[in-house]
Amino acid sequence: MNTEAQNRYFQELTLNLQHEGFTVKPKTGEDLLPVELDGRHLCLAADTGAVRYWKADAADDHRSAALDRAISIAKTTSEYMSQMEAAPQLTASGLAGDYRLLADFNGVVLAGHPTQYGVEFVTWERMPDRSGLNAGNYYGPSGGTDSYTAAKRDFATRSGLIPRSALFDQKQLLAIFHCCVEVQAGLYSITDEQGKCLQSIIDQIGLNLPNLGELLDQEMELEAAEDPDSDGMQYI
Repeated sequence: MNTEAQNRYFQELTLNLQHEGFTVKPKTGEDLLPVELDGRHLCLAADTGAVRYWKADAADDHRSAALDRAISIAKTTSEYMSQMEAAPQLTASGLAGDYRLLADFNGVVLAGHPTQYGVEFVTWERMPDRSGLNAGNYYGPSGGTDSYTAAKRDFATRSGLIPRSALFDQKQLLAIFHCCVEVQAGLYSITDEQGKCLQSIIDQIGLNLPNLGELLDQEMELEAAEDPDSDGMQYI
């Protein structure tokens, strides 16, 4: 990776890590990006998308989970920044600015647009004569790597690569999550194998809803507002 591409990657990675609450220090002489959590060293990010760390820096569950998130952010950022470097310019009537064509299928395109706040992703439908674009859906750049994930999902469904009926929306995933948690809590009799399956579903929902904790908090606040006599204790 040349110096300019490395600087663009590290700048994008820094924005994405900061979005998740990490502190990023200037890169070292070995071209590694130091990442801190709560004022303590957590790991070093390389320009390849890899992450180096010492076990002692992720000894407890909180820091281990944070390390996993940092690794995921680095891999995702490396994925789309590599594509941005190799992608051709998207040209269309009335389109101005730096837009890179990341995917094009069945009359739908996925583009990346670098900005000072990070990469913005857009899905558009091509005009019948392919000269112009319309019906744009915009993602980010404030959403971090979640913007890229959401844009890919939108492109896959808009282009027909994946049927919309094959995907659950956020409300459906929350309902499934609650059902799984209630069953695991012992309200129903299940086998060990079924319990493992439910846990895998819960884990997968957590991966697809990075803001799951925030959504659950919002639900509890809404329930408390609707029931003023509630003491705030929640039962699952």
